[in-house]
Amino acid sequence: MATGYEQSQYEIPQSRGMPPVVRYLFAVALVVIFALGWISVYYAGEFHVWPVQHAVKVPLPGRF
Repeated sequence: MATGYEQSQYEIPQSRGMPPVVRYLFAVALVVIFALGWISVYYAGEFHVWPVQHAVKVPLPGRF
């Protein structure tokens, strides 16, 4: 059964796919995402000192 496109007098445009620039930018974005994730995990323990020794210790009211 024909859908009507086979007998159309107009040429149906065909997709040429994704441009190479888009593929390149996608690959670069993936590398940047994973690099930032690695940096976050690598430095997660740095620059954090718990508990802070010089913090003001104020007693809080309540039943804690």
